[in-house]
Amino acid sequence: MLEFIIATLAGLIVGTINGMAGGASIISYPILLALGLHPVNAAVTNALGVSSANLFAIRSGPHTFRKLFDTYKSLIAISLIFSTLGAVLLLSLPSKIFEKVVPFLLFGATLMMVLPKKATRPHRNRRSEQIGIAASGLYGGYFGPGQGVMVVATLARNREEDSATLNSGKNMIVSITSLASNVIYAFSGKADWVLVLALLIGSSAGGTLGGKWASRMSPIFYKALVVIVGFGASIWLFVRYFS
Repeated sequence: MLEFIIATLAGLIVGTINGMAGGASIISYPILLALGLHPVNAAVTNALGVSSANLFAIRSGPHTFRKLFDTYKSLIAISLIFSTLGAVLLLSLPSKIFEKVVPFLLFGATLMMVLPKKATRPHRNRRSEQIGIAASGLYGGYFGPGQGVMVVATLARNREEDSATLNSGKNMIVSITSLASNVIYAFSGKADWVLVLALLIGSSAGGTLGGKWASRMSPIFYKALVVIVGFGASIWLFVRYFS
């Protein structure tokens, strides 16, 4: 019972932050490890448990599901493909292969948020955006925590949109593309379904709150939140895999 309560509270915190910025599932992952789960089982349980946050954030945000889907459908397709590939890699390859790459991917994506943008041609922006979304999909399917930061950093780097729109776009891409990897995870036999349920309850409530609050945040505060969460998660990953 205590483990269920802990996981629910973790899901609430993660869902709220993920609804606003992303990357907070890096918080629930070590909690699952502390509760005794194997690293791969923890990654699978974490991905399934916090997946509802972004979807509930969309419902409580200012943009309609249909409009967001039409705007980002090409990026969703790219992310779906690479997310599926990432999930297959997680369940079939030694974790050591990607453990050394994950911190750099997340750090690089966050860094792009603070570097000044250069004027580029539209087709170059599209190519850069597609590459970034493909990388985030692969990362999300393989590991998960921090994918939202990578997605919103990629969108912010290549689009002239307000923070609320960028956040809704991030929630749309992450929520739909996680479905593909989650189907694979669900049949992997590595999920702790009691803890998945606890995380789902907490993250659904948190995502609803985060989606409402994100639409009211100033662009500067939103960018600062994404950067803080992104760099914080990167540092945690560097310490975990390189210490």
